[in-house]
Amino acid sequence: MRYNKMKNITDIVEKSPLAEIARRSLLLGDLNRTLQQCFPPEFKGRFRVANIRDEVLYCEVQNATLRQGILFRQAELLALVQQAFPAVKRLVFNINPELMVL
Repeated sequence: MRYNKMKNITDIVEKSPLAEIARRSLLLGDLNRTLQQCFPPEFKGRFRVANIRDEVLYCEVQNATLRQGILFRQAELLALVQQAFPAVKRLVFNINPELMVL
């Protein structure tokens, strides 16, 4: 067996692909909590943040009726999002009928 230099476990964990996934998950969770608080009451608990990529915030909603209501007020909602996250330039809402958010 060859001699291997000891490595700090913290360095290994911080540089692993799983660490990046965990950081991304925490970011999306924080973003979701922030948006749930700043969106109008009729939308609270009826959507969730799915992803953020290339200045686009992807969200999932429960049904088409809710999606249309959100799209009708999209400019207003984008302004609210940009107050907390100025990097977001566009919102995309997808329907996920299995979404069970409270």
